[in-house]
Amino acid sequence: MLRKTIYAMPIVILTMGDVSAQMDPELQDIKGGQNSSRTELQKKNDRDIDRAYQSMMKRVPNAEKKKSDPWGDARSAPPAAGKNKQQLRIVSGEKTVSCNADEVLVSVICSEGAPDGAGCSAGSPTGLCKHK
Repeated sequence: MLRKTIYAMPIVILTMGDVSAQMDPELQDIKGGQNSSRTELQKKNDRDIDRAYQSMMKRVPNAEKKKSDPWGDARSAPPAAGKNKQQLRIVSGEKTVSCNADEVLVSVICSEGAPDGAGCSAGSPTGLCKHK
């Protein structure tokens, strides 16, 4: 037990020395991110810089209103309002399904049995039409 105490004491003493070396009296006076030992001239200079920045930001048009999209160049453009037609449409029927003249029947699913062209051998069909 005595041996452990003897070995532990230098470690404790060295650790206390490191901690006290980090306690600089000038660093303890930091308030609000600035050292209190700053001169009045330095503080006045900082205020002038802040005022100049604020006035410049007020003169920039739409500086606060503009929304930035860093991924805007990577995305494809959204479709135009005139081209915003629905690309896919679901249709259902009793024995067969059909699409409009400007559409193509892409897929048919039957509630029972297997699909047979645009209809089903048994059950009601549901189809998927795609705009040409």
